Order: sequence, then C-alpha cells, then structure tokens
Amino acid sequence: MHQKRSFVLFVFLVVALGVSREGRACSLCRCGDPTFALTGSQIFSAQAWHVGLDFGRFAKDQVAEDDPLLREEEVEDRVTFTVSRNFGGRLTLIGRLPFAHRAITAGGEESSLSGLSDPELQAHYRVYSPSAGSGVALSLGLRPGWGKNNAQLDGERAEEHLQPGTGAAGIEPGLSLWRTVGAEDEGWLFLSTVGRFNGRNDAGYHYGDVALANLGYERKFGGRVNAALETNFRYAAKDEPQVGEEDPNTGGSVLYLSPRLVIQIDPKVSFRLGVQIPVLKDLYGDQDEKVNLLTGFAVRF
Repeated sequence: MHQKRSFVLFVFLVVALGVSREGRACSLCRCGDPTFALTGSQIFSAQAWHVGLDFGRFAKDQVAEDDPLLREEEVEDRVTFTVSRNFGGRLTLIGRLPFAHRAITAGGEESSLSGLSDPELQAHYRVYSPSAGSGVALSLGLRPGWGKNNAQLDGERAEEHLQPGTGAAGIEPGLSLWRTVGAEDEGWLFLSTVGRFNGRNDAGYHYGDVALANLGYERKFGGRVNAALETNFRYAAKDEPQVGEEDPNTGGSVLYLSPRLVIQIDPKVSFRLGVQIPVLKDLYGDQDEKVNLLTGFAVRF
C-alpha cells in the first residue's frame, strides 16, 4: 500500500511541476480522458459495446485581439456522440462525433456559430496485462479535419475561435495504465498521457500542439454510485494564425481538479456529472480559464 501511495504522489508531482512551463492556454482546448470517462475499468471487456452521449460547457476569457481595453468571453457548448467496441479483449476502437455551439461576447455584443466539430477515430491496444485488473495500453487517435471551419458572419469568414471545428487533420498518440485496488476491486487507478499534433487548416491557422496528462481514482459507494477524482493537466504551444506568426494570448499550462459522480441507473445505463476546476494556471498574456461542466450518459451492452 505504501508503494501505491508513493507512486500516485510521484505522478501527481510530475504533472504539477509541468505547470511551471511558460505559456498560455489555447482557446477552449479541452483536456481530460473521455475514453476512461465513458468506459471506466471496462475499456477492455471482451466483445463489449459502449455508447455515450456527453454534454459539456467550456469557458474562458481574454483580451480582444483588436482592442487591448476590451475583453472577450468565450463559451462553447458541446454535444458528443461516442461509440466504442472491444475486439478479443485486447483492441478497443472508439469513434466520436461532436457538435459545438460557440459564442464570443465582447462589449455587450455576441457572435455565435454552431456546427460539426472535429470527428475522431481512436484505437487502444493492450500491450501488457499482468492481471485481470491491471494493464498498459497504447493508443492512437486520428482526426481527418472534417469539422466546420469556413462558416461566415455578415458575408465574411468568422474569426477562427468562433468556428465549430479546427478544419485541420491531426494525430493523437498516447499511453495509459490502470489498476484495480481495494477489497473486491472496489476502486481503480488510471493514468494516461496523450500528445495532440495538429495540422494547418485552409485558412492558414495552426492550433498549437498539446500534451495532456491525466491521473484519476474511482471508487464504488454502494451498488449504484461511484465517485471519481482526477487531475487533468494540459500544456499547449502557441497558436499560429499564419506561418511564422504567433497569437500572444494562446498556449500554456493548466492543471484541473476534476471530481465526478457516476450513477448507475440500471446495470447497463449510467449517468455522469462532473466539473473541471482550474487550480494551477501559468497563463501567458491576458486571459483566464474558467470552470468547465461535464455530464453524460453511457450504455454498455
């Protein structure tokens, strides 16, 4: 038990120290591990399907690009449909189809756009499993860049951070570890790291590449309720509106504390409710990250 606690503390310190890197948080750049939020410890249950419907609200504010005396408030409401399927207890494929509504308010005026965000296909492959309740997996996510990114307002292309999708292809390699703990596997630990490498869209915009790290613990309380606590870390490089040009209010490091409740409606259906609270921020320039709200349903069969 002492070794387990030491390992968790060590990983947390490594993640927290990463926040000291100079930078700024990217515009509405989500973090966390949606795969483990959907499947929990059942990610490699043989021949299992998981279907999820998630709702999220992400918010930040920053100085306006064309007026340093004016602040912009950015809010994104996102709905994501997710399907996962395990094959042979070792390979799990996950598809995500997100839709986003983005709004930017500045000086009492609001602009908003809605549409398809960036679909993603992800594969998790279990490479090592010393026991039924623990293992190590490699993952690879692919984004084809099909998100809506050329929407117009008043006859002109809307600003980049109002577009529902990035309009650029990307790749997301990762590594995850998990282990059940306690009597009768009443709890489980997981750790994941992901790199998000973005392409440049047709408008010439390149969203900064991202490094993510997540450490979480989930525990059963009674027959219907699980409680989870995560730390979600994100480092993002600066956005480039054009080649050789950097946006001074994007990129950087944030550490979120993310409590979550999972309520089992019946043996196959669960409801999730959680928040992401920024507890450590190293934001470069004039911007701020807000609390994010995350809810969702999951069905397993």
